[in-house]
Amino acid sequence: MNRLLSCLPVLALLSVSTITHAKWSDDLTADIRFSYVLTSDPGGSDQDNGDDNEIVTFNGDAIEGESGVGFAIGKRFDAVGVSLAYETIGGAYDLSGSVEADGDILLPGTEADIDVETFMLEIDYTWEINEILDWNVLAGMGQTTFDFSTNGTRLPLANGTTFLTGNDVDNSDTSIRFGAGISYQLSDSASLLTMLQYTNYGTAELKTGTGAAETTTSMDVESTEVSMRIKFDF
Repeated sequence: MNRLLSCLPVLALLSVSTITHAKWSDDLTADIRFSYVLTSDPGGSDQDNGDDNEIVTFNGDAIEGESGVGFAIGKRFDAVGVSLAYETIGGAYDLSGSVEADGDILLPGTEADIDVETFMLEIDYTWEINEILDWNVLAGMGQTTFDFSTNGTRLPLANGTTFLTGNDVDNSDTSIRFGAGISYQLSDSASLLTMLQYTNYGTAELKTGTGAAETTTSMDVESTEVSMRIKFDF
């Protein structure tokens, strides 16, 4: 991971050097993007609440199997592109069989609705394979907001119903991304980029209860995704 992160300053310097040789009115870009989460590997942490009870959260399914949409605007400087994207993924964070309360009380079926909204600054590099195909690699850094306020967290009850808990407190964290893919030229001004990308969205903080009894469970949300982007050059 450290080796990958060390590439970001190099890409940034490369993009700055090319910016000085181009006009901002030239080579503007935009894209519409769709993503599908192949795998999502969250990590959990132990949290104590004010009543000396403990909730231990292990790995759940996170946002695996969810899809997202987004768009971006940017600019190309020869083979280097810089873009600012907005993306959103919404789904149920499945913690089934992963949550254990004090006293070994298992909570099967526990899940939390979550909206993941991200602003991502991406720097990409493209080189030509042939007249219609290009290789593309990118690195990105941004900010993600985790929104649990839609329905809170659903806890199953003995009578078969569910109980909603949680509060409306959102949290944000830094996100990073690395990806590689192939671009197919659809026309002189449009192309289809298919990419496999790794995104670490940061740490989501799920809060339940209030006051002295408030419990915060931290979950690191990272995923491997397939991204399809329709890119336009202006």
